Amino acid sequence: MSTDNELISINPATLEEVGRTAVTTPAELDAKAVAAQSAFQAWRTSRSTRQGLLAACSYELMRQSPAISALLTAEQGKSLTDSSGEVWISARCLAHFARLDWADESPAPPSPIREARIQHRPLGVVAAIVPWNFPIFLMMAKIAPALAAGNTVLVKPAESVSLVVGEVVRILQTILPEGVLDIVYGGSDTGKSLIEHPAVRKVSFTGSTGVGKAIMKQAADTITPVTLELGGNDPAILLDSADINYAAGFLAHSAFFNSGQMCIAPKRAYVPADKVDAFCATFEAVMSTMVVGDGAAAGTTVGPLHNSAQLEYVQGLLDKARADGADITGGNRITTLPGYFMEPALVRGVDDTSDIVEFEQFGLAFPVVAYTDVDDVVSLLNSQEFGLGASVWGEQSAAIEVAEQIDAGQVWVNTHNALEVELPFGGVKSSGFGREGGEAGVHDFLETRVVSVKL
Repeated sequence: MSTDNELISINPATLEEVGRTAVTTPAELDAKAVAAQSAFQAWRTSRSTRQGLLAACSYELMRQSPAISALLTAEQGKSLTDSSGEVWISARCLAHFARLDWADESPAPPSPIREARIQHRPLGVVAAIVPWNFPIFLMMAKIAPALAAGNTVLVKPAESVSLVVGEVVRILQTILPEGVLDIVYGGSDTGKSLIEHPAVRKVSFTGSTGVGKAIMKQAADTITPVTLELGGNDPAILLDSADINYAAGFLAHSAFFNSGQMCIAPKRAYVPADKVDAFCATFEAVMSTMVVGDGAAAGTTVGPLHNSAQLEYVQGLLDKARADGADITGGNRITTLPGYFMEPALVRGVDDTSDIVEFEQFGLAFPVVAYTDVDDVVSLLNSQEFGLGASVWGEQSAAIEVAEQIDAGQVWVNTHNALEVELPFGGVKSSGFGREGGEAGVHDFLETRVVSVKL
């Protein structure tokens, strides 16, 4: 929610105003970009200095975790437990890149006529565009490697989480040199101005595939490289050898973590036809233990959806599936609470032609598709648009064999959502390109040049 001059943050559980943030003016954005460009010259010079400051940022983030978590819950909607977990993994991300080592130079092939050095150098000013579902961690996944590599960063958060992202940036600014990290606020016009600013040498974006395509077009005018972490419609494939009860229980919690608003949450399960009943029974039993409510209330395990548009979208998918004959457990709106609440839903009796299977739900709905031939499932998945994540469940060697055939940026075996800041993360196909996490995450914010000296 916003006006021309202000962003208004609304608590999705209570629908009360949390606070307001002034939209960054074009003149302010330009001044911040110029300051970041100026700060880059000193910031790039000493890796050990950067590492020490990033370690201090990690410590300070954890020290102020209770206040950050409370604001994150109020503005985003997730439970306090989940908010605390997001702050923790964000601090861990900073700590990881504070101690990560990588080579500034690579060996060049020998030559009798020249001596060459292959150098890996920071780019300059990075624009980090952050979504609303995990605003602190997904910001940190960009700024931690970018800063570690020697770049300076301008953050642009989603309008609805401007308060908490702004507060975290403010905390880090008390430790970092002036101009190294800053933030701009606003909607798509602000984002476009940031992307097209001549000082910006790299754009890193997490969000929908549609917006990612628009950002690519905007960045093309200035030939600015982009990293895109986009939508996913991640499948879980259960083999005949899978532990059905374990997989169903795990996937129920994983699918509805953060109210299902997670790019790499399992969005659908492919289950052997003769095991669907057992899978659904366990999934429903786990689902029945979930407590839907205000994320700030004790005992809440599932908060509201983040906004009315997301609630209407998920409800629309469920209505369509119901009209087409699907069997749905749960999924009703919760009208006794003021916010964007609904029950978690398990959907069966659908196939890959169903909208609720074909399209990413990004909410509290989980479809189950019966299958008879796993090779057909893999072929179907590989022909589809997205390729962010997937999981395979079953006897380890058999599951690995299937996992090796799946076109996705990460494939888990007998788990899902197992993110590690030490490992590269990203998608293929319409799920994006570029990587965050691990040493690959640093290299995404470096450019290679050669200095060649004639002998």
